[in-house]
Amino acid sequence: MPQQAGQSGAARTFYSLAIAVLIGFIAYIGRGVLIPLVIAGFLCFLISTLKENVRRAPFIGKHIPNWLGFMVAFALIGAGAVLFVEIIKSNVETLLSEWPSYETRLRALAGQGLATLKEADYLPAQLVGGVEQLQQSALSLIRPLLSRAASSLTSLTSNFLTFITIVLYLIFMLIERGRIFRKINLLGADARERRIINETLSDIGAMVRQYITIKTASNLVTAAISYVIMKIIGVQFAGFWALLIFVLNYIPIFGAASAITLPVLLALVQPEGGGVKMALTAFVCLIGAEQVMSNVIEPRLVGGSLNLSPLVILFSLSVWGSLWGFAGLLLSVPITVTVMIVLTQFSSTRPVAILMSDDGKIADIKHPHPGTAEA
Repeated sequence: MPQQAGQSGAARTFYSLAIAVLIGFIAYIGRGVLIPLVIAGFLCFLISTLKENVRRAPFIGKHIPNWLGFMVAFALIGAGAVLFVEIIKSNVETLLSEWPSYETRLRALAGQGLATLKEADYLPAQLVGGVEQLQQSALSLIRPLLSRAASSLTSLTSNFLTFITIVLYLIFMLIERGRIFRKINLLGADARERRIINETLSDIGAMVRQYITIKTASNLVTAAISYVIMKIIGVQFAGFWALLIFVLNYIPIFGAASAITLPVLLALVQPEGGGVKMALTAFVCLIGAEQVMSNVIEPRLVGGSLNLSPLVILFSLSVWGSLWGFAGLLLSVPITVTVMIVLTQFSSTRPVAILMSDDGKIADIKHPHPGTAEA
C-alpha cells in the first residue's frame, strides 16, 4: 500500500508538471489572442466594481438601472484609456523634440564627473581611460534607445486592431457574464452543490475585484501624489511620469523602482533648474510617497489574505515576462493573485495557496463542502 501511494503521488506530480508545461506552451503560442482576453477580463472586473459604486451613489444611485450603471462605468474606463493614449503621445513627441538640450546637459555633467576622477589622481590612468570610453559609448546609445522606446510606446497606443479586440472581448464578457455563471452553476449534481458552486464563485469574484480595485486605486493615489510632488519641485513632463508611475506600479519590486528612476534622472539633467539638488529632492519625496502607499496603506486595505511570497512574485514575473513580454510583467501579479484566491477556496488546493503566500495565512473557505475539513 505505501508503495502504491508513493507511485500515485509521483504520477500526480508528473501530470501536474505536464499540465503546467502545456499551459505555458499554449500561453506562449496563443499570446496574441490571450493577452487581449486577459486584459478584457480585468477590465470587466473594474467595470463591474465601478457599476456597483455608481449605483450606491447618494440620492440618485438607487434610481439608476443596472444597464445604465454599466454604461457609465464603461464610459469612465473609455475616457481613462483615451486620456492615457493622449498623454503618452503628446509627451513622447515633446521629449524627443527637446532631447538635444537634455543630451547637452548630460554630456556636461558626465564631463564634470570625468574631470573630477582625473583630478583625484588616485585611480590608474588606464581605468580612467576605460571609464571615458564607457561614458562615450553609453551616451551614444541613449538616443537610439530613446527613439526605440518611443516607437514602441507609440505603436502600443496606436494599435487599433488590439484596441478593438479588447473592446469586443469586454462587451461580450459583460453581456455573457450572467449566463456564464448560470451555466457553471448547472454543473452541480443537486440544489445543495449548485448553491455551493454559486456562492464560491461569488466569493472568488468579490475577492478578485477587491484586489484589482484596491491596487488600481492605490496606484492612482500614488501617481496623483507623485504628480503634485514633481510639479512643486519643477520636474518637467510631470503628467507623463505620473502616468508611468501608475502603470508600472502594477509590476512589484522592479516597476516602482523603474518608474521613480526615470523622472529623477530627468531632474538631474533638465536644462532649466535641474541638478543634483532637484534630483535628490525628487528621489526622496517620490520614494517616500511610494513606500507609504505600498507598505503602509495598501496592505491595510487589501488585508493579509492576498499576501504573496516575494519568491513567488519574482518567479511569476520571470514566467509571465518570458511568455508575454511587457504585458506579461504588468499582468503577472494580478494573474497570480487570482490563481491564489481560487486555490484558497478548495480544500484540495489550499496547501498550494499556503505555499504561495508570504506567511502562510490565507483566506478562509467561505462555503466549505459539508463533511470536508479546512486545511
